[in-house]
Amino acid sequence: MDAPGLVEVNFLRDDLVVRAPAGTPLQEIADHAGADLTFGCRTGSCGTCRVRVVRGFEHASPPGPEERDFLATLDAPPDHRLACQMCVNGDLEIEYLGL
Repeated sequence: MDAPGLVEVNFLRDDLVVRAPAGTPLQEIADHAGADLTFGCRTGSCGTCRVRVVRGFEHASPPGPEERDFLATLDAPPDHRLACQMCVNGDLEIEYLGL
């Protein structure tokens, strides 16, 4: 991380590293960077934007109850998140999984 308040998100599938202000929604970062993530509903109910946080899980905003419940229905491990529901508060490495 070079500048204060900026975080780095490494989209592993795309071999793409993007800098953004801390607290930015991952969906917004992916959209602006042109990362290969598919967003269906953008509300956390379809799962098309499911990612695995490979590194930096502690820098992701905590999942809300709806996201937790949805991921539980998929039997998803704890390192899986919905990109449309999380904000990035520190450096992350993300692997896109989809549904």
